[in-house]
Amino acid sequence: MLKVISSSDLRAQVRQVLNEVGYGRAQYVVEKFGEPTAAIVSMEDFRLLQAVREQQATASFQDIVARIRARSRQQAPDELDTLIEEARAEFYQLRGSQADAH
Repeated sequence: MLKVISSSDLRAQVRQVLNEVGYGRAQYVVEKFGEPTAAIVSMEDFRLLQAVREQQATASFQDIVARIRARSRQQAPDELDTLIEEARAEFYQLRGSQADAH
């Protein structure tokens, strides 16, 4: 069950919220000044989210590699090194932005 709680109510009810989430009875969206700012989910749900994000990052990296291979057919070897470095930077930037979303 998804519940919404204000950050001030969360401070007062943190034990209850953690128990509900920990036993799989609820997930919470935490609002600050009426705007959703965070979610409290079980570790099982968190691990699933992490696995999905890792799969997305891997798929993105594979797409980047495929694009490099397609472009490399028309590139000189020294230009290929530049493309590889660009792909690596793009991959780590994507991965970093996903980590920031936690």
